[in-house]
Amino acid sequence: MSTVSLKKSGSGFLLKYGDVKLALDTGIKGETTLLTHSHSDHIGGLKNAQHIIATKGTFETWQARRTDSFSNKTIIKHDDMFGQIGVNITALNAGHVLGSTMFLLEFHDGLKVLYTGDFNNVDSLVHRAAKPVETDVLITEATYGTPQWVFPKRKVVYEDILETATRMMEEERIPLFHAYSLGKSQEAITLLQSGGFSVISGNTSIDKVCSVYQQHGFDLQHQTLQSHNLTKSLDEGAVIVSSSSRHTIDNLKRTLGSKVFAQYEAKLEYFNLSGWTLGKFRERGFPLSAHSDFNGLLKFASEVNPRVAYCFTENGRALSKHLSDNGIHAVPLE
Repeated sequence: MSTVSLKKSGSGFLLKYGDVKLALDTGIKGETTLLTHSHSDHIGGLKNAQHIIATKGTFETWQARRTDSFSNKTIIKHDDMFGQIGVNITALNAGHVLGSTMFLLEFHDGLKVLYTGDFNNVDSLVHRAAKPVETDVLITEATYGTPQWVFPKRKVVYEDILETATRMMEEERIPLFHAYSLGKSQEAITLLQSGGFSVISGNTSIDKVCSVYQQHGFDLQHQTLQSHNLTKSLDEGAVIVSSSSRHTIDNLKRTLGSKVFAQYEAKLEYFNLSGWTLGKFRERGFPLSAHSDFNGLLKFASEVNPRVAYCFTENGRALSKHLSDNGIHAVPLE
């Protein structure tokens, strides 16, 4: 049996096993790319890819935020298999954003490899949790791969966000929740809508991604900054979800005029929705993350039960040590 080779390349890796070569979340000339999702840190150099395999949701959220597209692509559904010489490729739900995928690689000599990309092993209002499958080799993210990153139960985080939004309304303030335009914003909008709040999206990038989510059956009802009754909504009590506070403020100022905007600017209260609100960063906000936390990473790897695990992102070395301490031979990739 050959040895799996993994080499860092751009935003991802080049995997080699026997005669098979696959680019993981990066573009390499002449090679097929397995694209887990369309967040900017996973799409480096895709113009170099000979062929891209991803879900419809991933291609659509890519095109919602960018102008370039791909001609040589294969759309794969979760739980479906795509075969090519030397390997069968199965797409599995990653629970991270719309269309996000883990890839199970089954080589013709029987070796199984699971590449997670970014993944979340807990359910959210808009995404189902990623489920482990037993494999020989696990290639896993380690974004929150140290013990300081243990998140509260998602239900508790949801309750804290809604309670804060309610308090802001009572104090006649305008809460602005900062969240990534793909995935987190849609979760925040869904949550705030469920709490009975009128939601305004602060960026066109959010609006474009929401339209993709709506095409996939999500009921996202929110106003944009171009809505004709924007001031009425702000006066009656609305919350803002923004992927860029600076752009939101600039757009509000341009839409309302500097004098009118100044009245609302004085009422704005800013909150970040991110796992990084814990630990050393201590940003004002709530630990709502689209990634697995430290305990989730350990639990997932244990259930995959690999012979070897490769850990990537900046906490890869730390997670590798913790996995090794828990009986899983692990190697950092970065």
